[in-house]
Amino acid sequence: MIRAADIKQSGLRSLRLGIAILFHPVDGFEELQKNKHLISAFVLILLTISVRIISIYMTSFHMTSLQPKDANLNLEIIRFVVPLISGVIACYLITAIMDGEAYFSQVLTAMSYALIPYIVFTIPLAAVSLVMSRGELGLYNSINTMIWLWVALLIFIQLKVLNDYTFKKAVGVLLLSVFAFIIFWGTVGLVFALTNHVLQFVREVAVEIRYLLEN
Repeated sequence: MIRAADIKQSGLRSLRLGIAILFHPVDGFEELQKNKHLISAFVLILLTISVRIISIYMTSFHMTSLQPKDANLNLEIIRFVVPLISGVIACYLITAIMDGEAYFSQVLTAMSYALIPYIVFTIPLAAVSLVMSRGELGLYNSINTMIWLWVALLIFIQLKVLNDYTFKKAVGVLLLSVFAFIIFWGTVGLVFALTNHVLQFVREVAVEIRYLLEN
């Protein structure tokens, strides 16, 4: 009974924190810094994945280039989780170098809470898209862009608050984090491409050798 009450209390705290971060982000992230909310981070990540999947099937076909019949849910999950984790790692490493104060768990949790605008508004937007015409695609895209700009703003605020940076330093660290993220994935893409070329070359050589041996 006590455990159930504790879980309920923890859930209410996380809900209040989410609302605070949505409308009073500085106060919200200061509160997050004082208390552990790591479980909430995983819950928010699962919610974000769920919202993404629901939106794929719910959004009007007039408003999206990805049709449900063409969607690969496993790929969609990977497209979200992998960039999120690599972004958290890049941000944490850069802040660690730049005299940051945040722990990895705090960065992960704060990044997860920064996704709340997406969690809250994506499904309502998908529902509204069902009564929108093709001519209102620009309005739909504008609202969607505003949601992601809100997420980006929260990411910047959490970076500044958790590490006690000045505005100027927070901007610099954010740009360095984005640069590190791009370099990492650029390197991964390059290694992947080179590996494919090497494997293709090996296969072609093997085919040639087999042909020579058989003839």
